[in-house]
Amino acid sequence: MPSPHHPDLRHDADGPTLMAYLEWLRRRWWILALAALLGIGSGLLVTQMQTRTYTSTTSVLVRQVGPDAVPGTKVNLDTEAQVVRSLVVAERARALLKTGTASEDLVRSLTVTVPPNSQVLQIAYEGTTPQAAQNGSHSFAQAYLDLRLATATKAVENEITSIKQQIAEVNKDLAATAGKIAAAPANSAARAQAEANRQVLTNQLTRLNERLSPLQDNAPDPGQIISDAALPRKPSSPNRTLNLASGMGAGLLFGIVLALVLDRLDTRVRRGRDVTARTGLPTLLELPVRAPSLTVLPPAHRVSRELGRLRNVLLSIMPEPRPGRGRQLLLTDTSPGRAAGFVVGNLAAAYARTGAQVAVVTTRADSPLTAMFGGLKPRRTLADVLRHDVGALAALTPAPGLNTLRLLLPGDLDTDVELPVASMLTILNELADRFDHVLIETARPTQAVEAQALARHVDGVILVIESGRTRSSEITAALQQFEQVDAPVLGSVLAPRLPEQASGPAATGGGQADRKPSPRPRPEPAFRPGAQPASDSTMILPRPVSRPASTPPKPGPSTAQPATGAARPSPSTVYRSKRERDGVDGQSRLSMAFDPVEDQE
Repeated sequence: MPSPHHPDLRHDADGPTLMAYLEWLRRRWWILALAALLGIGSGLLVTQMQTRTYTSTTSVLVRQVGPDAVPGTKVNLDTEAQVVRSLVVAERARALLKTGTASEDLVRSLTVTVPPNSQVLQIAYEGTTPQAAQNGSHSFAQAYLDLRLATATKAVENEITSIKQQIAEVNKDLAATAGKIAAAPANSAARAQAEANRQVLTNQLTRLNERLSPLQDNAPDPGQIISDAALPRKPSSPNRTLNLASGMGAGLLFGIVLALVLDRLDTRVRRGRDVTARTGLPTLLELPVRAPSLTVLPPAHRVSRELGRLRNVLLSIMPEPRPGRGRQLLLTDTSPGRAAGFVVGNLAAAYARTGAQVAVVTTRADSPLTAMFGGLKPRRTLADVLRHDVGALAALTPAPGLNTLRLLLPGDLDTDVELPVASMLTILNELADRFDHVLIETARPTQAVEAQALARHVDGVILVIESGRTRSSEITAALQQFEQVDAPVLGSVLAPRLPEQASGPAATGGGQADRKPSPRPRPEPAFRPGAQPASDSTMILPRPVSRPASTPPKPGPSTAQPATGAARPSPSTVYRSKRERDGVDGQSRLSMAFDPVEDQE
């Protein structure tokens, strides 16, 4: 469980930041790029499928026209635009075009716009060919002007006819008034009245003639074409640029939505706050995202400095051991990978650089520690110690360049067999009595049972999480394994995503180079007397009955004395290899078996 001394790092109170969104887009950039390319492809496909059309525009200046026209007044162009789109104008344009297309269809291809603060109508026509577009625009403009002229001419003619009738009536009244004047006596009231009426009629006739004269002298001017329709050089539709931009925009939008959905469904951990938010496990250290080389890094490296800070934190939060004993720290992966070995190797180097005595024990047959320390080929390994061939201290291998660091590499351990926990605890206790710090690397607890068994006996457990590879469900599963035994889980270390293969000549212990244990079925637990075990099987032999003191033990590999200086094992189960029991050549596959042998004095 998390240490109460360590601060609980929670999610940012303000929620995701801009950098978080940018990081999310960086991770899913390929989705956005693919979606944008698909959108552009869709835009090209739509462009190819659309029929090409051409547009030509005619600009018409509209003037006030008619008998009531007042010079300087403006025309209501919104009304005139509707006149251009009327079926009356369409019929006239159809006659000019000499086409059999219906007037309604011609109007559908027409667009009339009014530029602001002007007396101009822009009449645009869309056709399947450049010539059709040019003819259509010009014909509609001409048909509109013709209709406007005809309407104005008819109105003028009607006004002239009306004025002429009024003039005839006034002339008739003048003739009658003249007769009255002639018949009336001089200086009479009747004559004076008649002369006054004649003056009124004369003035009225003058005004009628003044109105008639301009109507007869000036022809109506409805307007003129100031910019005739030109022959289009390129199609107006489809608009390739618009289609490509629209397709790319739609593709990016779809890509963002898809990337967001995939990111929400993806449970892989990429930041330390993800670990805390999803599992509640505090993050002790978050290493840089860029993966360093899989080796022991120099002290000046950024990762080495970060691990040095982690070392300082661990010294403060881990409980003080008993006097004369060192601290035992177990680091384990939470997903398949090499992150734990990378952290263990460099963290051990950080401890050793302070002058402390450090021992590293790894139970992983595929641990990268061998390659990280220059491809070590130790003479004695953990497998030899478990077989009681040598003591734990005698099997330690010095680390090149670090005088106070010793390694206990796995050797030819069989990954299909659970390690003897009692023997492992004896080894760890022996190392803790001689070293200030003992670092243990194990496989993830969901794969290696000994990880859970050893975790409850150490001073602290750290889960190593590989950024971009470990899923939150794997972290939760590992935590559950440790919580079941009440292991002292301190927190997690978020390591960068490391390469699958170690950079260097990988070698397992015992001089066997580049060999991984091949999977095979688990052995039968029962032992049948008289039956010879198969060369590739592993079995648990029953504990033998005690022999009389006078009976000497049979000579063999199981009774071999440990190397000088090694601690003598107590009577217990010995971890042995099939090679020793069956005399198989060293190049053959090695597998371990439990063989109870009592240590003889």
